[in-house]
Amino acid sequence: MRIMGGMRACSVGMMALGVSLAVGQSANAEEAPPPSDPPQAGDVGVPEIIVTAQFRSQRLQDTPLAITALNSEMLQARNLASVTQVGEQAPNVTIKPAGAVYGPASQVFIRGIGQGDTNFALEPGVGVYIDDVYYSTVFGSIFDLVDIDRVEILRGPQGTLAGKNSIGGALKLFSRQPSNDFEGSVEANIGRFDKVGLRAAVNIPLVQDRLAMRLSGVARYSDGYITSLDYGCLNPTSGVPSFVTSKSCKLGSEGGQEYYGLRSVLQWTPGDDVTVTITGDLSIDKSEPGATILTHGENRGRFFLNGVPFDSRFETSGSYINYATYNDPGGIYTALTPVGPVVITRPPSAYALQRNNDLKDWGVSGVIDWRISDSLSLKSITAYRRYQGSFNNDADASPFNFQLVANDFKHWQLSQELRLSGRSFSDLLEWTIGGFYFKAKDTTGGRVYFPTVFDTLLDDPARPRSQSLFAHGTLHVTDKLNLTAGVRYSDERKTYIYNRTDPNTGLPPPALAAIDGVGAIYKGDRFDYKANIDYHFTDDVMVYGQFSTGFRSGGINPRPFFSNQVVPFEPESLNAFELGFKSSFLDRAITLNGAVFLNKYKNILLGTNNPYVNPNMPIDEDPTSPTYNPSAGTFPSAVVINGGKADIKGFELETVLRPVEGLSVDASVSYLDFQYKEISAAALSTGITLQSNRLFTPKWKWNAGAQYEFPLGSAGSITPRFDVYYQGSIFTGAVQNPYNTIDSYTLANAQITWSNEARDLDLVLSVSNLFDKYYYLNKFETVSISGIALGQPGRPREWQLTLRKRF
Repeated sequence: MRIMGGMRACSVGMMALGVSLAVGQSANAEEAPPPSDPPQAGDVGVPEIIVTAQFRSQRLQDTPLAITALNSEMLQARNLASVTQVGEQAPNVTIKPAGAVYGPASQVFIRGIGQGDTNFALEPGVGVYIDDVYYSTVFGSIFDLVDIDRVEILRGPQGTLAGKNSIGGALKLFSRQPSNDFEGSVEANIGRFDKVGLRAAVNIPLVQDRLAMRLSGVARYSDGYITSLDYGCLNPTSGVPSFVTSKSCKLGSEGGQEYYGLRSVLQWTPGDDVTVTITGDLSIDKSEPGATILTHGENRGRFFLNGVPFDSRFETSGSYINYATYNDPGGIYTALTPVGPVVITRPPSAYALQRNNDLKDWGVSGVIDWRISDSLSLKSITAYRRYQGSFNNDADASPFNFQLVANDFKHWQLSQELRLSGRSFSDLLEWTIGGFYFKAKDTTGGRVYFPTVFDTLLDDPARPRSQSLFAHGTLHVTDKLNLTAGVRYSDERKTYIYNRTDPNTGLPPPALAAIDGVGAIYKGDRFDYKANIDYHFTDDVMVYGQFSTGFRSGGINPRPFFSNQVVPFEPESLNAFELGFKSSFLDRAITLNGAVFLNKYKNILLGTNNPYVNPNMPIDEDPTSPTYNPSAGTFPSAVVINGGKADIKGFELETVLRPVEGLSVDASVSYLDFQYKEISAAALSTGITLQSNRLFTPKWKWNAGAQYEFPLGSAGSITPRFDVYYQGSIFTGAVQNPYNTIDSYTLANAQITWSNEARDLDLVLSVSNLFDKYYYLNKFETVSISGIALGQPGRPREWQLTLRKRF
């Protein structure tokens, strides 16, 4: 199946050749300026941060993009240890840990664009990059910020800048690189919920100025903060089966962590003009499932267990408990259908799942930086990554277990990127041309268990491939005015196949036989563009304007229950207009950056759970058919569709103040307005209207933090810090309703740090969620299908004591 037609790749090759010929007289490739030293006692003014968002090293304040950058000192001062915490620090950025439905993952949204579903058929809406290597899946994207040099968050489409197109923006992590000095650090912590953790890093020079190695590692453990109780044990006369007889009636917990990670970086400099960097990493995640409670239980399907209906008696909103058993309790299941009752008697523990993830992820990359001459440089980035992970989900968070889901994901990827950079025409033109190749092999496996509907094994292979050519250049018209342009040609291909097998018979389940072995191929190509102008009124005040485009490739719905749900989706695209400024005042005592933007969003990709009408197929009106639904289409339903067109507009402000020695204040605020302009026929059939909002998109969001260092002479110093974060209300589903609404909330964190006089030893006492606010990180609902709505409560108030030593 070909979803989108292609342009001839040779035209791009001619264009790239023309660019390379035009710049063949390059005079001086830019050398990376050294990063600034970490702030020391007595420093006043906001320190400079060096970023590489435009393929070259620049001061953050000279980069004409909406970008938030946090260096290692900022991450440490704000007690940020995971990538999911970074979103609180940047305007119009939302990063949430995925709920148990989607497994260990980060759901990243920038300016209303992102991806929450971890299925391999769907690409991230925001690109995540680790040392310039693209991490191509949402699954597994919860990264520990150990030994990180800086984090860059680029807002808006990165259609010409990132290694693989990222329509919403890019989240880039850069680890510390080896140096010629022996040094390192060790950090240990303890905290609430039996939390223990250890982080360490060491830099080892092996051959002075030629060979060095950097090793880092992390281990962390904590108990879960959601307790699973046995409903039958608590209510022995209810008719609900019991699994335990202990006095506590405790079955287990959710939200606990067990994570281990290692990273090794070897850097070899065989000559003054060549640097080779080899990086390897390994992580093992055996954490518990994401914290889940039942927020709404409705006997919509007229479903009974031993005569007990599934209803609100199992709801636990406002608490940190659930009744999930991860087991089939056995008994008599009854479901009332249009063709009469369906009754199934199952033995106890006919199916049981473990209550923890099992993810092993490793990768290796090689980077060659070659300064061919004073006029030209070449960078090669080669990377390979593989992981296999399983996670389980008790999808009703109750003792019924009429939907148990075991997931088994396998993934490997190979990528190669080349960048040729230089300067031309007496340093008036800085440019980069290059190419990118990516391919992966993915398999979505596992078992979906509906006791009264079907029981099936999944084995769905996906094979994505992407290749592109790009060119990017900045013309320094004067010492104050710069013009930047970029273009990228992308050619993409993706295959996806459904395999469904009954674990008892080895044959496709009757309800799913029509889709077993069915698959599709997506093919498409596209040009993306960028044009930018910036003007420096002074060395400290710059304004810019930009137009850029981006896209996310199409594919096929990955979760059909019936053959009419095997439908393709078209690529979504974005045209973005942005005006912004960067400024600093009073010898960098104050920095203030801001932007306004308007995005034209087309063919918006939506995952819907409402019963779906395929406009190209008639509704089955036979009341004896399992697909019968006279008003809304086949039931149940989980379909990815193109929702239509929308305008996204908003503004962002960020500031950092260091007006006097020891005082630091940082803050940001953002506003975003999402407005549908056109609704597709497929979206209308699921209930989406022009008034619907975008998921994970608060209108208002702000944060502020302040700290002051009190010197104690030979006793060192004491630094208290206070942070507050506000997020407006959001929805987590394409069709908004009370079950997927997360109300606005404000959180506060506090910490106090003692540092010795030599500034190489810290003792930190921190408290997160200081006022013990009960709030939700995430919600997931299938009320129209099953009467179920789930919530993922945020962590309650926690204390942590950290000891950190640098040597």
